[in-house]
Amino acid sequence: MTGLWTVVSAQAPVQSPSSELLQKIKKLNVLGNVLYFAAHPDDENTTFIAYMANERLYETGYLSLTRGDGGQNLIGPEMRDLLGMIRTQELLQARRVDGGKQYFSRANDFGFSKNPEETFTIWQKEQILADAVWIIRRVQPDVIVTRFPPDERAGHGHHTASALLAAEAFDAAGDPARFPEQLAYVSVWKPARLVWNISMWAVRDRAAFIRNAAGYLQLDLGGYNPLLGKSYGEIAARSRSMHKSQGFGAVGSRGTNVEYFEHVKGEKGTTDLLDGVNTTWTRVPGGAAVEALVAKAIRDFQPSDPASSVPALLEIRKTLRTLPTGFWTTTKLEEVNQLLKEVMGLYLEATVSTDSYTPGENMTVSLEAINRSEARPVLQAVRLPFSDQDTTIAAVLKPNELLTFSTTVRIPEETPVTQPYWLKKDIGYTGVFEVPDQLERGVPENPPAAAVACTVVLQGESLAFSIPVVYKRRDPVRGEVYQPLVITPPVYVTIGQEVCMFDGPSAKPVSVRVKAGKEGGEGSVSLRLPEGWKVVPAGIPFELTGKGAERELQFQVTPPEQSAVATMNAVATMNGREYNRGLGLIAYEHIPRLVYFPQATARAVKIDLVRKGKEIGYIMGPGDAVPDALRQLGYQVTLLEDNDIYLENLSRFDAVVTGVRVYNTHPAMQRHQPVLLEYVKKGGNLVVQYNTMDLLLKDLGPYPFDLSRNRVAEEEAPVQILNPGHRVMNHPNKITQADFDGWVQERGLYFPENWDPRYQTVIASADPGSPSLESGILVAKYGEGYYVYSSLSWFRELPAGVPGASRLFVNILSLGKE
Repeated sequence: MTGLWTVVSAQAPVQSPSSELLQKIKKLNVLGNVLYFAAHPDDENTTFIAYMANERLYETGYLSLTRGDGGQNLIGPEMRDLLGMIRTQELLQARRVDGGKQYFSRANDFGFSKNPEETFTIWQKEQILADAVWIIRRVQPDVIVTRFPPDERAGHGHHTASALLAAEAFDAAGDPARFPEQLAYVSVWKPARLVWNISMWAVRDRAAFIRNAAGYLQLDLGGYNPLLGKSYGEIAARSRSMHKSQGFGAVGSRGTNVEYFEHVKGEKGTTDLLDGVNTTWTRVPGGAAVEALVAKAIRDFQPSDPASSVPALLEIRKTLRTLPTGFWTTTKLEEVNQLLKEVMGLYLEATVSTDSYTPGENMTVSLEAINRSEARPVLQAVRLPFSDQDTTIAAVLKPNELLTFSTTVRIPEETPVTQPYWLKKDIGYTGVFEVPDQLERGVPENPPAAAVACTVVLQGESLAFSIPVVYKRRDPVRGEVYQPLVITPPVYVTIGQEVCMFDGPSAKPVSVRVKAGKEGGEGSVSLRLPEGWKVVPAGIPFELTGKGAERELQFQVTPPEQSAVATMNAVATMNGREYNRGLGLIAYEHIPRLVYFPQATARAVKIDLVRKGKEIGYIMGPGDAVPDALRQLGYQVTLLEDNDIYLENLSRFDAVVTGVRVYNTHPAMQRHQPVLLEYVKKGGNLVVQYNTMDLLLKDLGPYPFDLSRNRVAEEEAPVQILNPGHRVMNHPNKITQADFDGWVQERGLYFPENWDPRYQTVIASADPGSPSLESGILVAKYGEGYYVYSSLSWFRELPAGVPGASRLFVNILSLGKE
């Protein structure tokens, strides 16, 4: 069963240098297991993981309850589910650096939460607790380590919830009455202890804490590993720097680095995290014989000839197979098999000539095998993808002689498309991902779409290797590039925009792109909306002549008379079957290429809207989708580059808008700020969206204010209109309480505080039990123009087509316009 947890994306075949092979042989004699437990990608202590995995050589895992879907994106426009896909892969890349393993629950990151009660209500606590118990029973950690304390010091409802769940799961995993349905696959498990890795940001007086830290378990994680050529602080920095979407690039550290651990549950450790835990082979009946064999293999290891370890590893393997089946024997057998492959320099690769195929197509798979040692393994048999029969090869792999062959297989019609397993059903912004299959829960990503099973016989021992089928290409800049094989629908449909706004009774064109996933096809496309909306024509025929061929079809959509929000669905009918998914691609150099198939849907919004002004200048922030949303509202939006920001050019715009976090991420804003304020002084309207406190300049506005961490996390939090007569609430659209309905994820974040009295406040809002925040919109008259700072989450609301948010933002853009 453990093989289900070893999932590899499109990576080049791994071959470790001799120093790392010695490290892996040493790990065969270590039977300790640690699980780190937190809420989000990037919550983990990468120094701890690097140290435990590479110094102590323990099985070291990280359970992130969420995939980070509710975060923000500093490297691109992807949000929500797509950001969760990116952050999943960033975590997997981080684990490839620091040596840990990665697990997830089904929890959806719905954004910031102020308390665990809200978190548990949305997450459906019992389901996420079940996931935590399942992973503990599968992974069998000796010690669980939480990142956060179980109280308000954690700073985020998800963080606090993760600590509370860890404590409850610690007990429940060993209770056969809790989640008994899991016991068809696993046994109950009771870890030795649960500790909190004390987060120093949760300690007010660090010096006083250290003076009185005798009661805490202390570990120095600052060592240096000569086999790896790095300190654990250096490894940790490389690992943490994989979280690029969150801007978490880190600098390596060297020297002493003491971490503190507070006992929470189980038997208290006094000198070490695994005090009292047997981490030797004597914990497995009959295992002492393995320990002696591994010790000899370590002594005899020859860095210049790692294949000389083959006999020792085979002997270890034979002995392991005589022991009772269990977690450790299964885990160590997998490690020995991989070591045998690596010490021989055995290279096995299965590739195809293109990156995607559809069910029913033929696929030619090319296998490359080479043994780069004096050992003489035999490639006995291969089992091709989508087959249950072995093909006998019986080829001796002579030293450094390449063996290649190709064969064609047919992809069965019932083969599912390559959609991330947790995204097969759309759950929106909240709740838990639907994963009916118990064995899929906790797995970081899908298994490969296809794999070749290779049976290798070595000195009479039969070894099995599963080789993922990948697409390999030559890139003129990057060289050899691997991409995952993808199984796709035969046709894709995509609506041209995510939101279509109607501010009047007239019909609007809506484009639908249809694209061939295989060599040709014909059919028809329809655009479906609920009753009250009209679509002309009812269907449009298409014919596509080759794979990748596409056509853009146009429908006319007429909204109902009254305000309404509806979902548009595009459907392609081909050969009597309906297809309703598009093709999505996420490509960044630090993660494997990601392909997904989103539902071909879009949001249609009939809105009562009056707009004043037309021309908007926009300075892009990271991951910014607001400009497209403004175009949907009827504005002409010009994206401003650095050389566009001068007074004569800005004067032509009815308003200038700065994107989210632009004052955190764009150094040129330091020289642009005086120009922007002069634009306001001369009669312009500058609208600044939220930034965090890590600013590149001190003063964002013409008058002072500070930024805080305060936010209104609940999207349904009540809103009070403080100044009902203010122009922002009345012109050109009358704003009422109804305009604050239907917002998504949150009201706002990083609200200003200590603002100058020359700023006017407009609305106030608060999460339940929290003080009212009045600075969601600050408006100041400066010279002849207006300056607006708003911490409301326009970057979420406007792209989502929230009607009231759109009306309110139009009013802000209309300041100064009659």
